[in-house]
Amino acid sequence: MKPMKLTPAETLPEGPGWLYEIKYDGFRCLLDWREDGIRLLSRNGQDLSDRFPEIINGIKEASSAARPHLPIFLDGELVFLLNDVRSDFSVVARRSRLRTKSSIEEQSRMFPCRFAAFDLLETGGDDLRSNTVDERKDELGRVLRAAGFPAGTDYRNLSPVQGVTAYSEPEPIKSRLIAGNGEGLVAKRSGSRWQEGIRSTDWIKVKNWRTVPVVLTGFETENTNFSGRILDGEEWREVVTLRHGFSDEELKTLTALFRANGTEGPPGVFRLAPAIVAEVLTIGESGGKLREPRFSRFLLEESPATVTLQRYRRALEPIPPGVAVTNPDKTLFPEAGIDKDGYLLYLQHAAPYLLPWLEDRPLTVIRYPHGSDDAERFYQKHAPDSVPSFAQTVHGEDGELLLCNSLETLLWLGNQAALELHVPFGRLREGKVSAFPDEIVFDLDPPDASTFQLAVDAAHRFKEVFDGFGLEAFVKTSGGKGMQLYLPLPSSTFTYEETRLFTSFASNYLCEQAPDRFTTERLKKKRGGRLYVDYVQHAMGKTIIAPYSTRGAGHAPVATPLEWHELTEALRPESFTIPAVTERLRTKGDPFLLMEEARLSQPFGDVLKKLKEITS
Repeated sequence: MKPMKLTPAETLPEGPGWLYEIKYDGFRCLLDWREDGIRLLSRNGQDLSDRFPEIINGIKEASSAARPHLPIFLDGELVFLLNDVRSDFSVVARRSRLRTKSSIEEQSRMFPCRFAAFDLLETGGDDLRSNTVDERKDELGRVLRAAGFPAGTDYRNLSPVQGVTAYSEPEPIKSRLIAGNGEGLVAKRSGSRWQEGIRSTDWIKVKNWRTVPVVLTGFETENTNFSGRILDGEEWREVVTLRHGFSDEELKTLTALFRANGTEGPPGVFRLAPAIVAEVLTIGESGGKLREPRFSRFLLEESPATVTLQRYRRALEPIPPGVAVTNPDKTLFPEAGIDKDGYLLYLQHAAPYLLPWLEDRPLTVIRYPHGSDDAERFYQKHAPDSVPSFAQTVHGEDGELLLCNSLETLLWLGNQAALELHVPFGRLREGKVSAFPDEIVFDLDPPDASTFQLAVDAAHRFKEVFDGFGLEAFVKTSGGKGMQLYLPLPSSTFTYEETRLFTSFASNYLCEQAPDRFTTERLKKKRGGRLYVDYVQHAMGKTIIAPYSTRGAGHAPVATPLEWHELTEALRPESFTIPAVTERLRTKGDPFLLMEEARLSQPFGDVLKKLKEITS
């Protein structure tokens, strides 16, 4: 079966009689779910099931609940969600090309994809293609909920199948799309039917174009392609091959310019020194190249030297509307050469992994108004008198506390040079600070950076203890000279008093095993060059640096989640900086992504019972 096609347009149809959905940047796919098997079929009929085992396995787990509705045939997209409106196409494309079992398993673990279902074509043996889109959407929601899948998209939800919600008005999702930098919107005519393989004006797609500057430096006569570059350090790096969007006059003029002033070689290929700046429309980047590029206009007043890598990245990741940025070129991390705009870009790239750790946790920030070397840095726990409409607060005992529940709030804080983001160990419950932590955290604090291997040693020894109790633990650098160990807990289950039984036992046990290396002594002068195991900090009202928060040091360090196999003698905490972590997230993923699954199965109740037996 060939999927129904969308008709591209520049503007959305408006008025009654239309439904509106987010257009995700993924792989169009049909999900064929039957008693005898599950298939993910590309638009060309290729079975992609073996490339995305996390989706297939998740569906199998739901098969008993869904059995009354089988067979189920869904139309949708394979996506890797960065937020509720945006999918990273490059991840899905990379996943689709994998062939070896080990690579597929590793990528499915670190870059789990989902099937975003926007249409239901068959259920329980009933062919729904002749039903109206309104009827199919209603039935889609019922079937997904019956199978235990969410009817709407939530990037924090681990469910392998999620529905795509339709709206009767475009504005609510249009503003969300732009803020989240999604691919586009789809308008579907109410009352329309699903038509196999047909490109119909009943389905309209409108792209969320980004405008990116490039310098045109190459021309190929055979296919009328122009190449565009940006200045990456001292090198001109090619980022686009361009042939669409030119008027006849623009194409004629540009071709003549390359022939007259360019250097030919090989035959039919002309090169021109950087001089012509152009604006290109694109939906994003993949593999270092702009996707679906279209010429927009010449930027005749622009100097090629201004078309830098940072400007290119900023054009691909625009600041959401409503977020004001002041002094973007102010240096915040002098040793790393990172200004405020570079810091905001990092926050945008890290947001899918950082925001889940900030959500519904009253925030304490350390602000550095004049950069990381600023001696006038200060802590801020309470919300200022005036906050933007997108920022949320919660009432505390001595004033309004600030929450960071959105990208806009995160960037607003970044604009204020909030370089450190500290969070409590638990989320709010019913709008109030909870007595139940969401995780246990051990803080491993060596005397200085030169003794970091003490933290590595302590982490491995702790892991042996955790493994002995059947607990799954996670590890991150502190962004300073130490490390922190996380044990996720089931939500609203164990009090701080109960967790203290375990943290004190494990910490004291470690120190008894190697008293010359580790201590729980709080006074620095009495530690004698030993690593301080801080379990006392894990308490109600205390905070810890959030995963992926930067620290206020000139080389732009980041508190970075690691995998256990990375804890070797070669590990150096200063290696994890803004540039390194940005690339790490792109290529290796987020080890803490696996924490939510561990949280559900963590046998901490059994551990407490054993401890009480041991210590009684």
